[in-house]
Amino acid sequence: MARIKLKAFRSTKIPIRTISECYEEYISYCKYRGQREGTIKSKQSFYRFELPKMISIEEDITKITENMIQTHVISMIDRGLKGNSYSTFVAKIKAFLTYCFKREYLQEFEVKIPSIVLEKKVVYTDEEIKILLTKPNMDTCYVGDYKSYVMIAFFMGTGCRSETILNVRVKDVNFDHQSIFFRHMKTKRQATVPMSKFLRVELLEYINNMGLKNNDLLFSKVDGTQMLYDTLHQNLQNYFKRCNVRMHGVNTFRNTFATMFIKNGGDIYRLKLLLNHSNIKTTERYVNLLPLDFKEELLKYNPLDNMKNKNKITSMQLKNRK
Repeated sequence: MARIKLKAFRSTKIPIRTISECYEEYISYCKYRGQREGTIKSKQSFYRFELPKMISIEEDITKITENMIQTHVISMIDRGLKGNSYSTFVAKIKAFLTYCFKREYLQEFEVKIPSIVLEKKVVYTDEEIKILLTKPNMDTCYVGDYKSYVMIAFFMGTGCRSETILNVRVKDVNFDHQSIFFRHMKTKRQATVPMSKFLRVELLEYINNMGLKNNDLLFSKVDGTQMLYDTLHQNLQNYFKRCNVRMHGVNTFRNTFATMFIKNGGDIYRLKLLLNHSNIKTTERYVNLLPLDFKEELLKYNPLDNMKNKNKITSMQLKNRK
């Protein structure tokens, strides 16, 4: 019998796998692992729109190389894309390739995520928020504009993510206790958050105007079915245009909420609870990326200045007593 190494023999028997076949298998594995719906959708979107920019999905999986990934990232940098864009691209393809490496669909190589300097988060200005929260004329406005107005009030009143707001039902809003129950969150945890007085008034009127029932989604499509993120984004984009305000993104409301919360005197520990971060370090990193200047706030609590000011007051009191 010919002396052939098992590894070499197996390589001749393994059928050629296309990238599309491997990725379909990878998505099924991610679902089996219980990854959240938002993560799955993000990976599917990457497969449809981002991966084909580097290589055809009908190519053999072994055609993907370390040099190919590096070349593509350099082209992204040359096109002026921000660090988050090409770093996310590498992170997602690394997760996919790690799955393929473990199953020996291609020979393993190093996939290193580029180091980037995180940029400050963009927020909406006070003036922009005032314009966006100017209530539409209830007799002449479109349903979409009214819904967008209330959604913006919801974002600014809770700091929640888009995937959270799209899963809130009328029964989750407790007007007696002035709280909202979030059943669908990024961390798979559930939470109850306080409801502001302004938001309470607007939601009461909105539910009545829209004729919503207890089990209805709070913000759905016209037919009552769940709204997709793309629809949410498009509706808000239309509303922004009519308000003559530049839209930076849906998540910018979360950044703006956090910024205003800190500026209004809130502390990072309470902000952690409102943003539903599992770790305070996540909130610290988040705050560090916000466009905040703590100089005046920090100086107000400076021990040396406070001690000297107290001494001045004491000296003045003693002089007045003489």
